[in-house]
Amino acid sequence: MNYRTLGRTGLQVGEIGLGTEHVVREDQGMVNNVAAMAIEAGMNYFDFFWPQRDFRTKMGTALKGKRNDILLAGHLGVMEKNGQYSKTRDVATCEDDFHDFLRRFDTDHVDIMMLHNVDEMADLEEVLYGKFMELAARLKGEGKARYLGFSSHEPLIAQRAAQSGLVDVIMFSMNPAFDALGNMFPDNVEQESQKRMHELTRTDSQSVLAQRKDFYAVCEQEDIGLVAMKPFAGGWLLSTRKLKHPPTSTQCLEFLLDQKVVSTVVPGAKNTDELADVLRYFEASAQQRDYSTILAMNDWDLGKSCMYCNHCLPCPVQINIGETIRLLDQGLQKLTGEVKDAYRKLEVKAGECISCGACVKRCPFGIDPMQRMYDAKALFRM
Repeated sequence: MNYRTLGRTGLQVGEIGLGTEHVVREDQGMVNNVAAMAIEAGMNYFDFFWPQRDFRTKMGTALKGKRNDILLAGHLGVMEKNGQYSKTRDVATCEDDFHDFLRRFDTDHVDIMMLHNVDEMADLEEVLYGKFMELAARLKGEGKARYLGFSSHEPLIAQRAAQSGLVDVIMFSMNPAFDALGNMFPDNVEQESQKRMHELTRTDSQSVLAQRKDFYAVCEQEDIGLVAMKPFAGGWLLSTRKLKHPPTSTQCLEFLLDQKVVSTVVPGAKNTDELADVLRYFEASAQQRDYSTILAMNDWDLGKSCMYCNHCLPCPVQINIGETIRLLDQGLQKLTGEVKDAYRKLEVKAGECISCGACVKRCPFGIDPMQRMYDAKALFRM
């Protein structure tokens, strides 16, 4: 493992850290194995944003006795609502959830307290300059967080945070499709996302790609530690579902680590096989790391692609939207018995969707999860 400095925090972080959103559904044995394998490989930056109590308990168990081996990033602004992830800015709820995090990880502090998932200007004002920040500053003052971080998918929002002087670390969606070709927001995004883009865009002619580059320049100027999430675009970049000749995980990681502003990349891994694929990066030859061919590809199309991040939750009828869409995408490629069985095991099926539209407004990638529920109901007939 090679290590980099996490901006002005001065912390030394492995070039590749661990995102944990995908291992949330696994049993205790697999959670233990993923955590142990990551630490043995030298990964020391672990990001946790899922608020589910059972997952925190499993991961806390997996990390028992290993707290000093890792830098723990926990998120302020999440809650569990009827068993599902939900974003919140309610101060009392946030404080209760944060203390639950500390208890379940058997620690008295996090190394990075992430101000969670800020993608709109109004939310930015509330998070950085309101009672939410007062809570974050108090918890930090009490020694329960060493540094403040900030997570976002929007370059202009993230840039404002970087310039605020209030945060030291920013977690941001980065990968070759988003950053080489500016394909984060395709032209055919849904109306709500188009409205948000219009509100965020400084000039009609400036591209999202240029905004992203401006944000990275500010991070360098302000010595912000940049944590790259979504390095494989929710798995799309490694799949033939969207690309005829998908890049390898090694090529995607090399592309991001070539961006010197990046301190660490945090791919998710739901099992040891996926983590082993990520770790092959360190054994790869220069030829295997070479990403020049993928930059010349002309079939990048992530339009209407779900990243399975579940930021669209909570669902009022308890549909696991990210997992439902993941199975839908697999089924549209090849409707195997295994995919059908996995769908049947979902506690709530897509057919229960009540078309409230809340998920559409929350999606940071401009897709229409409600339409995908209709599609899943038609494909799986339930």
